[in-house]
Amino acid sequence: MKNTFMIILAISMVSAIGGLVFNTMPLLLGTAGDAYSLSPAQLGTLSLTAGIGYLAGTLTGPIWVERVNWRVAALAIVGAVIASFLLATQLSGTTIYAGFAVFGFFCALAIALAMRVLADMPDPERAYGTRLSVELISIGVFLIILPVLFISKGGFSGAMLGLALFALLLGLGAFAFPKKTSSKIAAKFKGFPNWSQARPSWSVLFIFTIYLLANVGLFFFLYVIAQDFDPSPAQNSLMFGVLKWLGGAAGAVGAVIGARAGIRLPHLVAFLILLFGVIGLFTASSFNAYMISSWVWEFGFTLGCLYQTAAIVRFDVSNKLVALVPMAFGVSMIFGGKIAGQLLEGGSANGIYIMVLLCSLLPAAYMFLVRPKPPTALAE
Repeated sequence: MKNTFMIILAISMVSAIGGLVFNTMPLLLGTAGDAYSLSPAQLGTLSLTAGIGYLAGTLTGPIWVERVNWRVAALAIVGAVIASFLLATQLSGTTIYAGFAVFGFFCALAIALAMRVLADMPDPERAYGTRLSVELISIGVFLIILPVLFISKGGFSGAMLGLALFALLLGLGAFAFPKKTSSKIAAKFKGFPNWSQARPSWSVLFIFTIYLLANVGLFFFLYVIAQDFDPSPAQNSLMFGVLKWLGGAAGAVGAVIGARAGIRLPHLVAFLILLFGVIGLFTASSFNAYMISSWVWEFGFTLGCLYQTAAIVRFDVSNKLVALVPMAFGVSMIFGGKIAGQLLEGGSANGIYIMVLLCSLLPAAYMFLVRPKPPTALAE
């Protein structure tokens, strides 16, 4: 494929649009809570509705993603995402729940398309690592700007306007999107591979969903928990901006290393980094300590996301199961945010931290105890 890097860059820009609803959720929940006087449990319900929309968008993927011109689809989805963000600025009261569901739906379409197209690229660790770097570094810059220029002046409506403008900028990548590059092997599969054809890939997808459920719950409430330390707007901007940059750095590290570290060891390394971060969050006695610990956690969490996504592709010769990765994010948004909100309702984040550690151990445990192997015969 010609100009592979530029194509991956364009795909990554559209993927970043799909990730906006997820990566900005802590600030969206915080500003929505201020604007509508919502409790932690109600904020959990708000993330649940966004997750329902996101999951619904993901589940439509198998219906259309192999049948359309990918460039035209990308342009249409970008327009729909921008419109949904602008619409959300006009909502009030209980209609805000519907607004979260709508933009969650269209964001899911963007990332489902991007994930599927990237599956046809050589070296999944590098393709998805590059995607994470572009997505998270760009969003990291946006998270520095969003609180200062948009939220401080317009609150929740300002945040929605900022999201629409950022989606417009990232949407330029849709013009360089490939029209269609589906591989011959993928074409042999009319639908998703069955359990016997891609058992390890299905297993990793299930484990990844549990992993995300816990960590997404923590991520959505990082902002809320951090307010116990009474940080300034500038400190909030620094925390979440650097958080995403370090997530992007994790993607870059994974892209550079690729598969040279093997298909098992990176999962253990990611868990150990995450472990140190969560311990830091649990023991933090100041905002700076909490902020630095959140950065360590984010690096380990994102590295784990990268290698689990790559494993789903590596164990699936059809290259189609990766289109369900956004579904895992949707499920985690529905249940992770809701569970974390309920745990936090009791006044302590300790339950969230315990949930994160237990669920985050599963990927490494599976890779070392089951020791799955990539398929070798299905390609013929």
